[in-house]
Amino acid sequence: MPDICIGPLVRAVSPTSIVIWAELTAADTVTLHAQSEIPGEVARMISQATIQVGGHYYVALQLQGLQPATWYRYQLTGTDPHHDLKMVTTEQPLHYFRTLPDEKATEEGTAVLRIAYGSCRKSETGQPDVFSFFGDWLKEHFTEREANWPHLLLLIGDQIYADQPAQQLRQTQPQLGPEATNFEEFRLFYQHAWASDPGARQALACIPTYMIFDDHEITNNWNSLPDSRSRIIEAGKEQILIDGTLAYWIYQGWGNLDQTNTEHPLLAIMQAAALSGEDVLEALRSCIRRDLYGEVLLPWHYEIHSSPPIFVANARTERTAVLVDKQEEIYDPMRIISHTQTTDLQKWSDSNPGTLSIIVSSVPILLPPAIGWIEYLIGQRIWLKKRGGLRWLGRQLASLQQKVATRASFDHWPLYSLSWRDFVLLFEQHQKDMLILSGDVHFSYALTAEGTTEAAQNHYLYQFVSTPLQNALSPSDQRKITLQARVSRLRYGGLTQQILPLTPAVKDIHIDHNLLFENTIAILSLQTDQQGRYMPQQEYLGYYHGQLQKIATTVLPKQNSH
Repeated sequence: MPDICIGPLVRAVSPTSIVIWAELTAADTVTLHAQSEIPGEVARMISQATIQVGGHYYVALQLQGLQPATWYRYQLTGTDPHHDLKMVTTEQPLHYFRTLPDEKATEEGTAVLRIAYGSCRKSETGQPDVFSFFGDWLKEHFTEREANWPHLLLLIGDQIYADQPAQQLRQTQPQLGPEATNFEEFRLFYQHAWASDPGARQALACIPTYMIFDDHEITNNWNSLPDSRSRIIEAGKEQILIDGTLAYWIYQGWGNLDQTNTEHPLLAIMQAAALSGEDVLEALRSCIRRDLYGEVLLPWHYEIHSSPPIFVANARTERTAVLVDKQEEIYDPMRIISHTQTTDLQKWSDSNPGTLSIIVSSVPILLPPAIGWIEYLIGQRIWLKKRGGLRWLGRQLASLQQKVATRASFDHWPLYSLSWRDFVLLFEQHQKDMLILSGDVHFSYALTAEGTTEAAQNHYLYQFVSTPLQNALSPSDQRKITLQARVSRLRYGGLTQQILPLTPAVKDIHIDHNLLFENTIAILSLQTDQQGRYMPQQEYLGYYHGQLQKIATTVLPKQNSH
């Protein structure tokens, strides 16, 4: 009889719907039951056949017709209605979720949005696993869930380290090499990350979770420079790019979406497979291969229809890429997101009627000033459009800039001059406040920026970063990062940027030049004031003295605080 191999995961949510994702041990027809806490409310349910991918079985059930801002207890059953589908383990998580509030609550200003976010979980023994402790914390605070639980969980990059197998995973899967090379191996990394730890299972089983990938879901620093993709392919590792992306789709990307979406090519394949029962591994591979070679552009970015609204950017697959080496374009100014995604971001910004927009990017848009300035300079291209000797010098300089970027692992927004220009223009034209949430860099900080136009100066721009969940920097790397942090304010690229203070909430926490070097998960709270403006409040949770607790708080400028 089938049971749950990975999951269940609570995924995309709205005021009236929820998506529940799971991987089963065998094929079955799965029914999702949801019972609200409203007295007399009838339970709602939906059934769907599992979808087969590479001999494994998955469901992503979307239940609609729910009540806004309401708690539900849910369960999954198989063909036998008396058999609850459970994890193949003795320790089971609580299965609850809460829908988002509707527009009425938002317009009245009574709705609060709490977002938990983080990135970079290596799932290695020997370090505090904040994500595991977060699941335990949710269980401990179950009776106060309405007041304390976050409404959304954003996992924004490096949910697995497919190029760095954890020691425990190597012990249980001795056939693994130094990195995952095919779908079956990528799947093992997700199983290890999400199914082996009770705390992680608890967090994923009750908080609506949205995800976006970065590099380690595939391999380190892939797609960072225009020729990196072609070099991987030339090295005979095309399958890593295809199957790593495929695994990301199954385990992360699929659940981000409204399942009634008929336009996404990969979702259309899944919907057809639910009816046909065919294994769609090769169909998915074929579609992803076309994206890899630039024949189609698969959309990985998406929107979360919360209040305030959220745009989750894909800052990895759409970077400038040249598939044939030695082309002129290899040294041209670069993009971190495509023209298409840039246009979608602009349209989303224009259509947002609220006072605040939230952009999620796995890699920070705004870095600590000195690092950001260096990346910005390395991303600038001069003399490439000149003739004769100046053109040759421009190419030599661009080649040197790319080598420096590779050696220093620079691959954040300031390096990509075309996308940087587009972003600064977007903020100046935005006419509302903007908040960016990111991870990637393995230390946490907050930063504010000001534009040059009068309109931009009347609105705040904050960059908040929380990382890692579990993958602390070495002491030597911490010293290098702290050294540049002595420059706390700098102007470049059309923005004046300044690091914001972090206040420790407990003793002995390592905050150096307002940089936090701890395994953390951030809790961001948003509510409108009397003028309808959102003023964010952010605290970092970390493992301290045997429990998860607040260890630091972001201090906002006085003119923007309550």
